[in-house]
Amino acid sequence: MKLYKTEALVLRARDCGRGDKLLILYSRKLGKIKVMAHGAAKPSSRKRGAVQPFTRSVFLIHRGREMDSVSQCEGVEMFSYLREDLEKISYASYLFELVDVFTPEGEACEPLYLLLLTTLRLMATEDLELLTRAFELKAADYAGYHPVLETCANCGGLLVGSLSFSPSLGGVLCGACGAAGTDALPCNRGLVEILKVLWRWHPSRLRQLKVDCQARLQLKNLLHEYLKYHLEQEFKSTDFLNRLKSGPAGTYV
Repeated sequence: MKLYKTEALVLRARDCGRGDKLLILYSRKLGKIKVMAHGAAKPSSRKRGAVQPFTRSVFLIHRGREMDSVSQCEGVEMFSYLREDLEKISYASYLFELVDVFTPEGEACEPLYLLLLTTLRLMATEDLELLTRAFELKAADYAGYHPVLETCANCGGLLVGSLSFSPSLGGVLCGACGAAGTDALPCNRGLVEILKVLWRWHPSRLRQLKVDCQARLQLKNLLHEYLKYHLEQEFKSTDFLNRLKSGPAGTYV
């Protein structure tokens, strides 16, 4: 078929000259796809609003020999509250960067698409930090990197003794195996239970979860190191988030 229709979130958009935009889309049914939107950067273009990052749109796309191109598109959900709040748009940028890094082109994962869409909607009113931590865990799970939380990631035994968390070994370590993880991070039973809840609960339930500042910082550091190890890269958006959140209030990303 020369034309196909898909619903997608705009992960990235880059000007390519002559009013064209290169789009990286995350599609509900097709996964990550790269398309060209000719003329979309021109002020008079009807496509202009629908190709902005952090927009859910419906695209009619023409198959090309080298790259597909957008024939028509219509914005369905604009998430205007993100653009009105620096903190919200910073968190959203991080989530979009994660999806971009996690997903190869052309491999659909509808649960990940729905998770991203749900999280964006909840960002209007819910706890940004806990939404982000839950997203990190669930997205890692969809990508095949779910951390071991029920038993020791090294020996498979019960979680007894002084616990720790090893990114390289893939999860929580019991007291006897703590030395096996040379990259082991501080952990405790309370933190493990929070991780389980973040993974199991629907994001809309996270308002019921009470997590103090110290535990939030531990969760942030633990998951950051875990993702960095398995994805083998740092994330550009986390640098800005860390600067944004290191203010007088003493809160954390």
